[in-house]
Amino acid sequence: MIPGRERWRACGNSEQGSGTLSTMFGVGVFLVMLMFCSHVLLNLWLTTSIDAVAHDAATDVATSGTIGAARSGAERQALERARQALGGYGERVEMAFEPTSSDTVVLRVTAPEISLLPRSIADVAGLGGFDRRIVVRAERPDERTDQPNDQPNDEHDRR
Repeated sequence: MIPGRERWRACGNSEQGSGTLSTMFGVGVFLVMLMFCSHVLLNLWLTTSIDAVAHDAATDVATSGTIGAARSGAERQALERARQALGGYGERVEMAFEPTSSDTVVLRVTAPEISLLPRSIADVAGLGGFDRRIVVRAERPDERTDQPNDQPNDEHDRR
């Protein structure tokens, strides 16, 4: 046996088991960071998806050229398509068109976040759900559609 080793063991300076403890701590930190990153990425994807679908719904109503009762029908159809586009999560999303003047379309959208972490840790990420108010200017069809396409409509087209 090596003479220095006996003295080292006698003093109680054994490193036996210290690698296991530090490895477990490292794995734990890695898993927490992995879950945190997954939580943030999932909620960013969710926010982007809901925002895109809601903006499409508001744009569909704004470009429909309808007013009054016909507009409410266009709103219902747009909300149906939006919920279908969101799949199963569409049931958890609240979407409603707000009454406004005829030149704007306002869609209010709220949705809960998807949480992979305990609430105390998830709140640190600052992604507390989705709450947006989307405003789109309504477009009216061009009233000069009775002119043939080969004739210029204004000064700019004549040049």
